[in-house]
Amino acid sequence: MAYIQIKDNFPIVQMNLRAPIQDSSSFWTGKPIARWIWILAGFGVWAVWSTGPADTSPGKVVHTTPKTQAIPMKSACYVMGARKNYSDERPSHRICLSAYSLDRHEVTVERYSRCVAAGRCPKPVAHAAGHPTRRRCNWNRSGHRTHPINCVTWRQASRYCGWAGGRLPTEAEWEHAARDTRAATGLRARATCAYAILASAQSPVRLGCGAGGTRPVGTSPRDRSGMGVEDLTGNVSEWVADWFALGYYRHSPGQDPQGPRRGRTHGVRGCSFQCVPGSRLLAPTARQFAATWDPSIGFRCARSHKDPAEGGPK
Repeated sequence: MAYIQIKDNFPIVQMNLRAPIQDSSSFWTGKPIARWIWILAGFGVWAVWSTGPADTSPGKVVHTTPKTQAIPMKSACYVMGARKNYSDERPSHRICLSAYSLDRHEVTVERYSRCVAAGRCPKPVAHAAGHPTRRRCNWNRSGHRTHPINCVTWRQASRYCGWAGGRLPTEAEWEHAARDTRAATGLRARATCAYAILASAQSPVRLGCGAGGTRPVGTSPRDRSGMGVEDLTGNVSEWVADWFALGYYRHSPGQDPQGPRRGRTHGVRGCSFQCVPGSRLLAPTARQFAATWDPSIGFRCARSHKDPAEGGPK
């Protein structure tokens, strides 16, 4: 069963219209085996080279993979949620977070393909020819290697982050990075195509500010939080680690909340190329959920770190 959440008359997740992944066995037919042994060996060397150990020294930008940076976040406290906007954002409540880092950009098709080549990640489920949403799924699309990977399930996103030495961020971590300054929060609420990769306010609506879908990560330099995390407003919405529950904020712990222990859907944060200006989903406190993949959903990774002020890891 597919779950659909609708806010502001905007369908967050489409129905589950999965198509079977095509059999690729014919690709290997008749090929000299020695050639493919060398190709596979080359992929192995490439995967090892691209995923070396991360520099997690406090106060430094953490280099994870080529052209990718993770922004360190010191342990901090803030008021999560909102008194207005949607009811599932209430009550607003004070929480504290241990030190962590969050990828500057959403995971790209190029980065995800390395995990696939290493045999650790499956291909996105909607890549098969003839799928009704294929034209907005970035996998195997020419010229889209620097676009965010989309059409991946929560489990696929979680598996990639684990392979890359991290994990999906919690809802609390994601919101903290998105609303780190009042200026950044205010800009998000008033976002247009001049600020982020959204849908235009014109009629008819033009998705992705006219691109029809996503754009390369980092295309909108104004869509950057005060801590330097980019594309938290638009391009794709993002999976977070938590199970989703409407009333979770009423009993959320005050230190490093991890979400409910179980659930049927997972949390999604941020807006995407489908969001129109003026949508309440642009608020950094807005919560969404999904049970399956969608062209509007991608992800980024987080990592837990030692904070010198706290004397050790949390």
